[in-house]
Amino acid sequence: MNNQKNYSRIKSHPRILFTQQEIEEVGNGPKIDTFLEKADQFLNEDEFQVSYPMIDFQLNVSLPLIQLEPLPEAHGYIDFPYWTMYSRAIEDRMTVLSIAYALTGKGIYGDKVKEYLLALSRFTRWYEFPNRGAEGNLSNAHFTLAMAIGYDSIVHLLNGLEKELIQEAIVEKGLKPLVIDFENYDSHNIIASKRVSMLIGALSVIGERDVDKYLTNAYDYLFSYLEDRLTSPEIEGLLYTGVAIRHVLMAADALYRTTGDNTLISHPYFKSFLPDLFFYMLGSAEKQTFVNFSDSFYILDVSFLMGKLAQRNKHPVTSWYFKRAKTNSQNILLSMDNMVKPMSPNEFYQGENSKVFPTIGWAAFRSGWEGKSHFLAFASSSSAKGHNHYDQNNFVLHVNDEWLITNPGYQDYVEGPRNVFTLGTIGHNSMLVNGKGQEELGKSRIVDWFLSPSYDYCLGDATRAYNGAVKKWERKLLHIDQSYYILLDHVLKNYKEDQLTFLYHTTSMVVEDGKKLEINDTIKGNIVSIIGERASATIYHYYPEKTKKKLEQFLGAEEYGTYMTVEPAATNQDEIGITMIYPHSNKQLMDKKLVFESDVSRGEINLKIDRNKDFLTDYFLFAKEQDSSTITSNQGDLTITGDHAWVCFDNQLECPVKLFLFNGTELNFRSKRYITANKKLNVMVEMKQDSICYDIELRAETIIHISCERSSMIIVNGNRHDRKGKESGQIEIVLPIGRNVIVVIKED
Repeated sequence: MNNQKNYSRIKSHPRILFTQQEIEEVGNGPKIDTFLEKADQFLNEDEFQVSYPMIDFQLNVSLPLIQLEPLPEAHGYIDFPYWTMYSRAIEDRMTVLSIAYALTGKGIYGDKVKEYLLALSRFTRWYEFPNRGAEGNLSNAHFTLAMAIGYDSIVHLLNGLEKELIQEAIVEKGLKPLVIDFENYDSHNIIASKRVSMLIGALSVIGERDVDKYLTNAYDYLFSYLEDRLTSPEIEGLLYTGVAIRHVLMAADALYRTTGDNTLISHPYFKSFLPDLFFYMLGSAEKQTFVNFSDSFYILDVSFLMGKLAQRNKHPVTSWYFKRAKTNSQNILLSMDNMVKPMSPNEFYQGENSKVFPTIGWAAFRSGWEGKSHFLAFASSSSAKGHNHYDQNNFVLHVNDEWLITNPGYQDYVEGPRNVFTLGTIGHNSMLVNGKGQEELGKSRIVDWFLSPSYDYCLGDATRAYNGAVKKWERKLLHIDQSYYILLDHVLKNYKEDQLTFLYHTTSMVVEDGKKLEINDTIKGNIVSIIGERASATIYHYYPEKTKKKLEQFLGAEEYGTYMTVEPAATNQDEIGITMIYPHSNKQLMDKKLVFESDVSRGEINLKIDRNKDFLTDYFLFAKEQDSSTITSNQGDLTITGDHAWVCFDNQLECPVKLFLFNGTELNFRSKRYITANKKLNVMVEMKQDSICYDIELRAETIIHISCERSSMIIVNGNRHDRKGKESGQIEIVLPIGRNVIVVIKED
């Protein structure tokens, strides 16, 4: 872009974290008292500690601050970044003390900030390794942010010489070393964080120093970064998404506050994509835990992010989250009075409970967010960054605020069994080939998907992640009636003798026929249950009927729980696996287990599931290959031309109540033709007492035919359809590309 940023109206200090008006709006209350307790702790300490749990080390930092001497290299690391956490601890202290001074006007807080400012100004550098400069480290960014925040907050307490010293340090030690990344537009979290510090550092001294080139470069990068986030396949988990974007949001907010430029803060990524990602990957409303794909954790501190989006962009669900979340030091400046009225995810998304994020290869199939809801997250991604894992076509399951089918989360970076388990395929709900996992990061994608309240579907292809170890691995994931899930795995092996192993991980109890399984127990049947503290899930291994199953634990990584291994016993080169997962919102299993039938013939896959408790029978028919041929179920009930279909049959009404066809042109059930088309479509049909609704997805203009009685009225996309003299039978309708809704209303 390189559009020189020259802002004519610059607001006076303070302007980075807050304005004087915002401080006056904070008011008083118990949160202020709690916040000031932390400020007093920072005010009165003579030293502080920085912990490094990954290397079992604690750094003692004496005050007043002096530059650290070189520290011994950590075992198993080269250039271990001690200064990252060290600089973050200093940034945290300077931020809290700056806000405390603004809130109270007490000089003791301002003097402590000044002490830190002058001490950091005397450092010879703000990066850790002299031979690397500002390349590849975060301490330069954290120190620059700390200095910018502190200077902006207490500038009127400084004399002329002190201002000169601090301004020069911000430019010479903070901004100039970051020039190394001027041409680097990589979206890595370190690069993004450094550009954030560049923009905020420049804003802190704009009008006092010549910083236009830093401001322009940082703005260009951050705008491009947000644009790229909408289309880029790269994601390193929600932890690093939150960390990187929190700083970008902080910079966007500072730019808006200082100059009135809202082009960053109001970007579509902040408006919709980011909130959607976090809320669809949220476990449920009560505990507020998140999917831990890649290097991430269940518990994330995203309260600042949510509060700021609620304040600036008026997103009602971010307001809902912020109201329920635990606060941190900076949230004292975020008041619910300045936020839009909270709205829960259930209210806001209005039945759109599931979502696919095709660019990053993630999907969320859920029944809701409240109470006893269930949620399965799936990943088949092309992202191959440093914090990604070998975990494609992997999934996790959350039921009633419990994670029942689990991932290890953040990898252990020290060589050994914990690293093998947390990084490798063995630690994820994926597949091994001859005992080995995926050899390539990423190289996977979600190929197809369809979402509706009754039928969610996606297809993940992880073939290339195995670097030639298999010819194909496609995993179909179905969510039926917001009740249960089906996994359909199609693997084309290189050799018949190749052994596949499917993995199911849990930190909960595993039970078969009422008996708790112990480590190394053989699983004899095809039905097992995972039972947590408040919820459970039953896993049905439908096909193949003969498999070797066992409950195992990885030696040296016992803290991550156990996992079931499922190995097909037959030596088929073309291997099909069918698994159903039924979530239960309580620990009590269903009185009657589901009755199922499955059959895999040469060209099609048949599956029948009796939901006797609901008096429903589900019929599924899948084509093994997407060749648009016509296939018929083994009992002749269901015939389709397409990829796959589902019919939900009501045994009390003795008729189908729901039908679905994916990537097809015709669906017939028990000799009745329900829909035909001249081009491929996806269609969900729901039959009610007085109407039939067709939810149709088209890739091109298409002619369809549906059955319609003489007395029925047809509504197409909200408009009454002209029958053109056709009274009954098959009615022809021409539909445009995109999503279309047809409602046939039965009239007496």
